[in-house]
Amino acid sequence: MESFAERVTERVERFGPLVVGLDPHFDLLPPVLLERFVPEEMTFEGLAEAVLAFGIGILEALAGEVGFVKIQMAFYEALGIPGMVALSRTIRRAKELGFLTILDGKRNDIASSAVCYARGYLSEITAGGKSLRSFWDIDALTVNPYLGEDSLLPFFEEAQKSGKGVFVLARTSNPSAPFIQDEGGRVRVFEKVALLVEDCARRFFAGSPMSSFGIVVGATYPEDLRYLRGRFPRLLFLIPGIGAQGGAVEALRFAFLPGGLGALVNVSRDILFAYRKWGRESGEDFAERAREKALRYQETLRSLVP
Repeated sequence: MESFAERVTERVERFGPLVVGLDPHFDLLPPVLLERFVPEEMTFEGLAEAVLAFGIGILEALAGEVGFVKIQMAFYEALGIPGMVALSRTIRRAKELGFLTILDGKRNDIASSAVCYARGYLSEITAGGKSLRSFWDIDALTVNPYLGEDSLLPFFEEAQKSGKGVFVLARTSNPSAPFIQDEGGRVRVFEKVALLVEDCARRFFAGSPMSSFGIVVGATYPEDLRYLRGRFPRLLFLIPGIGAQGGAVEALRFAFLPGGLGALVNVSRDILFAYRKWGRESGEDFAERAREKALRYQETLRSLVP
C-alpha cells in the first residue's frame, strides 16, 4: 500500500506544492450563486447548495493544475445536515478529479473518543464483527495536540494502517499563537509538539525517508519555520498564512527539502475570491479567476526551489 508521503511526493513532482484551501466564506460567495440558490429567504439548504456549487466550480477549474485541496470543515458544519451533505459531495468530487484531500477539522479527544474520531475519518469503524470504511474517505486530517501523546496515537495508528496522513498543529499562523506556543522555556511548546510528532514518525516509519505525519507551521513566523525545517527534515510541513493572513512568499524559501519536497503551501482566500479584485462584480467568472491566481502561485513557488 502506497503511503500518504509517497502520494504527496508524486503530486508535488507533478504539480508543485500548492494546496488550495477551500474556505467558502458565506459573505464572500459570488453574488451569482447567492442569487441562484438563495434568491429570497435564506435557508440552510439553499446556502449549502451555493457552497457546494462554489466548491465544485473551484475544483473543476483547478483539476490538472493543482494536486492538493484542504477543505475547512467549519463552513460546512455551520450549515447543519445540509452542510455536511455538501461536504461529502465536495470530497467525493475532489477525489474524482484526482486531488489529494486534506480535511481541516483540527480534531482530538482522549481514550475511546479519540479512537472514534481517528477511525471515523481515517480508516474504518467496526461493530459486531463487521466493518465500514470511513464515510469521509479523505487522505489526511488536521489534529490538535493539546491533550498530549495518548490523544494523538490513535490518529497515527489508524492513519498508518490505511495509508493516510496526519498534520498536527505546531506553530500556527494566527497572531496570538505565541501566547501558548512560545511557553516552555528552553524548549518551547511548538518545539515539543514537533519533537513528539518526530518521535512517533520514527516508530511508525522507521525505514522511510519521509513520514506521513507532519506539522502545521505558519508562514507568518518565518524564523520558526526555518528553524523547524532544519531540525525536522523527515516531517511533512503544511504551511498556512500566505495571502490574506500576511505571510510572505519569500519566507517559504527555507521550507523545502531538496527538490522542492517536504512542504505543502496552503492558500485560501487569495485564490478562492480572486474574482473580487480582478473579475466581474457578479462573480460569474469566479472559477476562471481562481485558476489564474492559482497558476501564478504555482509559478512563484516553483521559482523558490533550486
